[in-house]
Amino acid sequence: ERVHAKDPPHAYLDKLKAYLDPKATRSSRQAMCLAIHTMIPVPFIKRKMLGDSTSTQVLRDLEISLRTNHIEWVREFLNENNKGLDVLVDYLSFSQVVMRREQLLNNEKTSSLDSGLSRSPRRHLKRSNTIGSPRSSKHISKLNMGEARDDVHVCIMCLRAIMNHQYGFNLVIAHKDAINCIALSLNHKSLRTKALVLELLAAVCLVSGGHDIILSAFDNFKEVCGERHRFETLMDYFKNYEEFHIDFMAACMQFINIVVHSVENMNFRVHLQYEFTNIGLDEYLEKLRNTESDHLAVQVHAYVDNVIDVAQLLEDSETKTDALERVAELEEELSHVTERLAEVEEEAMTKTVELEKQLSEANTELEDLRELTSRQEMEMSMLRQTITEKDEESRKRLSMLDAKLHELETIKSHP
Repeated sequence: ERVHAKDPPHAYLDKLKAYLDPKATRSSRQAMCLAIHTMIPVPFIKRKMLGDSTSTQVLRDLEISLRTNHIEWVREFLNENNKGLDVLVDYLSFSQVVMRREQLLNNEKTSSLDSGLSRSPRRHLKRSNTIGSPRSSKHISKLNMGEARDDVHVCIMCLRAIMNHQYGFNLVIAHKDAINCIALSLNHKSLRTKALVLELLAAVCLVSGGHDIILSAFDNFKEVCGERHRFETLMDYFKNYEEFHIDFMAACMQFINIVVHSVENMNFRVHLQYEFTNIGLDEYLEKLRNTESDHLAVQVHAYVDNVIDVAQLLEDSETKTDALERVAELEEELSHVTERLAEVEEEAMTKTVELEKQLSEANTELEDLRELTSRQEMEMSMLRQTITEKDEESRKRLSMLDAKLHELETIKSHP
């Protein structure tokens, strides 16, 4: 069953617009209608519309509505008529300027106690010509505005509630100033706020096109805060903390992991890795290796394990080059051996064919000789038989002649 919203989106937006209007000339719809019907000046109507609630309370109520109301309420808040995201980002930007101005004033008060000490060169915040002036302070007091640092924190919570919906998430990353304002909220003193900011930025970094948006936001951060190197303020907060806040430390390490290691292009990844190395990340991670926090240790080890060792890559590249050259040499030698083997095989094949031919001829000749031998043996056998028969016939004739001779001799001796 759908939960009925307590107030429509414009109820919160009208109040935020009133806080954003130092001259009280851009009246809300409610204030303008009341002014027309009652003839009471618009600024008075605006103050009455805001009531006793501070800007921080208005933002807290808005955050609860964005987080608990139906998605249709959130869509109405973000639609073209209300432009809720524009108003919220404008108010966040306004609160950041107030917060930075307060920080500058506090720094000036602190530095005035010891004018002989030089001011730290890091994070020179640009001064505002209006915020912090008597006129603006009077406006803030008149409208019962809350602490700027509280408003910044709750604005970030409102943006988180919006980004919990895919529709709202897409609008936030497409907004020209939203991510820049979220990134600038890292200057908030609360480590809890910083951790929340880093969680949102990490989520943006993981979507398609989000990595470029995050880098652009930190380029803007560098310009606004006067950094010498991109991410140096983040690293300063990471390394130099007044109190150890595990959620911030883990969120910071996770964000760095995502920024560096979610890039597919190895050259760009090495560039980002060197960017953090240049501002002292590697040395600090050595100190964090033995941290007692499992959550932080996981993030530290994840970064260290995924670091690209450029020196090792160069060595591997040289080794690979040498190996490729050796492979080329071996392939050339193999090519020569293959050619020689083909020649030898061709010669062997030719000789084999020739020998087979000679063998065939020899076999044919052998068969002929065997046939000739067989015929000659038959002829020899026949000749032996003929000779034997002739010898037998000669012996018979000789025997007959001997008999006749004996007969003749007998006749002769007996006349």
